[in-house]
Amino acid sequence: MNLINKIEEGKCSVEELQQLLNEQNPIILYHVMTYIGKEKIDTNSMQRKLEELSSRRESSDKLLGYYKVGDLAIATLIKLGKAPSELSSYQSLSEFDQKMIINLLEELEW
Repeated sequence: MNLINKIEEGKCSVEELQQLLNEQNPIILYHVMTYIGKEKIDTNSMQRKLEELSSRRESSDKLLGYYKVGDLAIATLIKLGKAPSELSSYQSLSEFDQKMIINLLEELEW
């Protein structure tokens, strides 16, 4: 079974998902973060890792289209119940980028 199928089918433990947040591959990060948001898997260490990932907004961190790994990390944190006002990474963005993250949050099939 490939890793993406394992994630999508819910066959990864919380610990495995948390470990996968250390991956450099944006495709794996996309699947892990959307699964975490969809299933509302929320631990303190997972939140810390997502907050760390939220700063990854360089061109090398591109996911699809305009969106970057950091954008999805912020959207995942919001999906888990964090208020945007609590996220310094969100607050430091331009109004345009903030709107793009809200669009991403609404567009994803959590």
